[in-house]
Amino acid sequence: MVKLNKMLVNMTTNEPTDSLLDKAIRIGDAAHSSIELFQCGYQSYPSSMNMISPSLLENIQHQRLRDMEKDLDRIASSYRHKPYRIGTDVAWAKDVTDGVLTKAERFQPDLILHEVAEHPHLLHRLLAPQDWLLLRQAQTPLLLCKERPWPEHVRIVACIDPFHEHDQATQVDQHILDYASELANALGAELHLLHTYAQIPQAAIFDDTVIGDFETLHRRMREEHQLKLQQVVKEYDASFDLGLLHVQEGEFHKVLPQFVHQQSINIVVMGSLARGMIDRLLLGSSVERVLDAIPCDVLVIKPDQISN
Repeated sequence: MVKLNKMLVNMTTNEPTDSLLDKAIRIGDAAHSSIELFQCGYQSYPSSMNMISPSLLENIQHQRLRDMEKDLDRIASSYRHKPYRIGTDVAWAKDVTDGVLTKAERFQPDLILHEVAEHPHLLHRLLAPQDWLLLRQAQTPLLLCKERPWPEHVRIVACIDPFHEHDQATQVDQHILDYASELANALGAELHLLHTYAQIPQAAIFDDTVIGDFETLHRRMREEHQLKLQQVVKEYDASFDLGLLHVQEGEFHKVLPQFVHQQSINIVVMGSLARGMIDRLLLGSSVERVLDAIPCDVLVIKPDQISN
């Protein structure tokens, strides 16, 4: 099982949104995690200022870092009565993503919390790539937080596929279950499991005998997916409530938003497997395809985040 001993909170503004820190504090309260508030400074001034002497630019950077340090210490001071450590750190980097990734490599957190911006269109994604770069490059499980706060009783859904045909994807599913369970325990949340599958279209079946019994084939296919999911869950946790398992027909990026709405889900835990360059540009990963379609937070697990 995974542990949530150390969390890194990426602070992108001087004044934090209440929901981002509230989420870190709620996890930390239960998991007794150490929390590090981090902010990255970078060259946000016009390129024309490159004409200024290097020493003056260095002074500007140092002053900016000192101001950021004061802001983070002020924020952290209001939480330091908590029974766990809340630290602060600032750094200067070429951009925010590079700064966060470098900090994560040094700090080795179990979880990064990052408030994600809205990206309703592909063009907006290309013009504001910070969230997408962090998502694609982070070597640590990443909780992408929306502005919506968590209710008192949190509902989580872990998305897995028990029919994976290769070991890497199976390992990701195992890690998804580990993180979802740990998060559910920390928050006292209700944990659901969702598996989606694509139905064979009737038009693709040419055998008349099969077409005549298409409903039976459809039912058997669904039952097979349900039994497989139950088998995986029983092997993972024999006490898991099978009433919280959900098998739904359809494409994942279409089913998940509907499921989140119907079940009032607050956190989705899902994997992100590597795709080819062209597919990623045109379609994006599964996470990228659903992130803007759902109003809740998304915890992303990737193969390279799985420790031995």
